[in-house]
Amino acid sequence: MQIDCSIIGLPNVGKSTLFSVLTHVSAKIANFPFCTIQPNISIVYIPDLRICQLTDIFPSHKTVYGTIKFIDVAGLIKGAAQGVGMGAQVLNHIRSTKVLCHVVRCFDNNQIIHAFNDIDPCRDVSVVNDELILFDILQCEKSICAVQKKCKIIDVNSKQQLFVLKKCLDYLYNGVFLRKIQFSNIEKINIEKLNLLTIKPIIYIANIDEKSVTSNIYLNRLRALASNEQSPLVSCCAISPLLTHKNNCSRITIERKECILHDINNTIFSVLNLCTFFTINLNVTRAWICVIGTTALEAAKKVHSDFKKGFIRVRVIKFDDFIIYNGELGAKRAGKIYYEGKDYRVEDGDILKFLFKI
Repeated sequence: MQIDCSIIGLPNVGKSTLFSVLTHVSAKIANFPFCTIQPNISIVYIPDLRICQLTDIFPSHKTVYGTIKFIDVAGLIKGAAQGVGMGAQVLNHIRSTKVLCHVVRCFDNNQIIHAFNDIDPCRDVSVVNDELILFDILQCEKSICAVQKKCKIIDVNSKQQLFVLKKCLDYLYNGVFLRKIQFSNIEKINIEKLNLLTIKPIIYIANIDEKSVTSNIYLNRLRALASNEQSPLVSCCAISPLLTHKNNCSRITIERKECILHDINNTIFSVLNLCTFFTINLNVTRAWICVIGTTALEAAKKVHSDFKKGFIRVRVIKFDDFIIYNGELGAKRAGKIYYEGKDYRVEDGDILKFLFKI
């Protein structure tokens, strides 16, 4: 599955720098608001050392990693939902993504412009979150008008749509993010069509500097806010919005970049309830990303549509068993190969081989 992740926040807080760190793609970085006009987009391989361990034992001609698409958009300011700045464009760009990484500045530096000329992470988060809520209110109101205008006679489906839209509006009017609400399955189906922003999980990215790694009052405030919201928080050191790419590259080591990507990747997997299974043959060793709870039949379809059509059963080797017993033959001798049916729930690290007949 494709994982799309937006990088959002106020102008000039380090969004494009974070994008460059995560993707190794140079994005324009400058000390003024709205430096980013068109979104920066890049697809990144998900670092997974397990693939290297698998290919050490069973070398394939090719290895394929899972991927994440990162989208870096222009900064959001007060009034963005009504189109102030580049707000309307930005908010529409991020509607199709699955998770929002909200970069928040948590460092002092008089040489770097701040939208409000002082550092207050809780206020900054509130400004952006208010715009997400206002944007969703506008989308719900438009959708209600569209349904009522389209259907002179309200049928069952239209009634369901109107009910869930009005339910969403009630929460949004009260400043409640929709991701905190337990919706029924039917309601979720209707909501998914709208691509609302407040139903997406948010990961707060605290942008700190090297001087305040051990003691940072701004980070402590943001951590308290994130805890209250039950949203994850990742802190990143030395990703300040620097003025030149040259300085940016010299400040951030490759090891630190990989560490930041690893932390954010793990957090994305957690909030989206994702796991990884593997397929291995002489041609390719491949990582497949799926939602936790995916059945063997659903996993078979991801690999190849014919596997689902002619599904017989799936052979399962646990990753640890594959490593401990040095591959398939060793796992077989140890009695660590299992055969499961179509309702088997795929687990993280499973090495699968689908048996099928067309």
